[in-house]
Amino acid sequence: MNKKTEKWLWIGGAGIITLLFFTSSSYETILKKFLADWEGFRSKPYWDVSHWSWGYGTKVPGSINNKYIIPQGTITKDQAMNDLLQYARSDKDYLDPLITVKLKSYQWAALLSFSYNLGNDDADNLVFNINTWNLPALETQWKKYIYVSDEIDEHQIDRREAEWELFIS
Repeated sequence: MNKKTEKWLWIGGAGIITLLFFTSSSYETILKKFLADWEGFRSKPYWDVSHWSWGYGTKVPGSINNKYIIPQGTITKDQAMNDLLQYARSDKDYLDPLITVKLKSYQWAALLSFSYNLGNDDADNLVFNINTWNLPALETQWKKYIYVSDEIDEHQIDRREAEWELFIS
């Protein structure tokens, strides 16, 4: 008989502590819950540091990176979740050939949350320490990404900690 792996993990997102339960779920199942908690949902466009976002933090299609030119329209939760998964799959397609060790689904979810928030360029910087399984160096490197507009951001500190806890759980 197949024995299921069950894990419980406390995640702090958007000022809320969430008890995340997962079994041998796919990275997408874990990631959907994790990112929905951290990103929150907004149906209307909002300025997000350097571009217009909506839904669960995806860029508004066709928007101009000018905070004074507000894009029109709204997005539904279902479409926003589809966009989230599309971005995550694209990031996984990019990162998968670079990762030479076998990651569990929750480790992929943590890495893809990092990439979703910061981009593939920053996720690239973690690959060497993942592939050499140098967890102390990886943790230090992972937790350096806590800045927004060149200033330390408490939300980013909390998010990196939650991603790291997910990765090592």
